[in-house]
Amino acid sequence: MWRNIALTGTYTIRDDEGIFAAGTYCNGNVASEGWVNEVRTPSLWWETTCGGEIRVEKHVSAQTDATGGVMIYVTLRFYEGTNDTNTDLDAEYDFNRYVPAGQSSTVAEITLRNGENGGKDWAKLNLVLRNDR
Repeated sequence: MWRNIALTGTYTIRDDEGIFAAGTYCNGNVASEGWVNEVRTPSLWWETTCGGEIRVEKHVSAQTDATGGVMIYVTLRFYEGTNDTNTDLDAEYDFNRYVPAGQSSTVAEITLRNGENGGKDWAKLNLVLRNDR
């Protein structure tokens, strides 16, 4: 059974010592969606950058059940380095959520922090997971 799932929300990122300016803040919307079925296949669903040094990624996999419900698995990754294409993973957060058919589920503020500089670089995300038809 195929289902359309959407992960939307907002983000705020702080780059303490950014290339362009110290104390750079970036804000915006998280928006991604895709079709899933009973086969769980992970993929990169969204990414954004901030300050020339930070990248935040959202990786998603999901699978449906016989009732049309969807188990959604999310990994959030926070990279901070000398540019926004770096591979210096500084924080990662995993969660999963079951969303029944035709419903949504809110995931309150998740904060990812760079431990290398006392947590001054961070990203905060608020997400809504939807299981549309």
